[in-house]
Amino acid sequence: MESLQHDLAKQITNYHSVWSKLLANTNFGNYASSLWNVTLKPEDVSVNRDDETFKFQHANFQFDVEVGLSFGDDHSLFTKQVSGQGTFQFIDANIIKLKTLILN
Repeated sequence: MESLQHDLAKQITNYHSVWSKLLANTNFGNYASSLWNVTLKPEDVSVNRDDETFKFQHANFQFDVEVGLSFGDDHSLFTKQVSGQGTFQFIDANIIKLKTLILN
């Protein structure tokens, strides 16, 4: 189970399309973000092997905001705690693939 939680945590944090969408839907006004990162501890992922579903909590979505006219003028870092759920499938006995990821 620990390996499954670890694999899911890694795939969740690397599911770029969902995290990019969250960033795009964050209202920065006239400002922009140039980088983001997601961290999630495997123990914060609960797994239902039978249904091939999972839930997670306490993912840290970190992003920066550039508020100056030029790169590096004024740089602020923000963290948003995120939870969510999704589905996965077993490719074989040792490999899983994340199918869906929904943020709450």
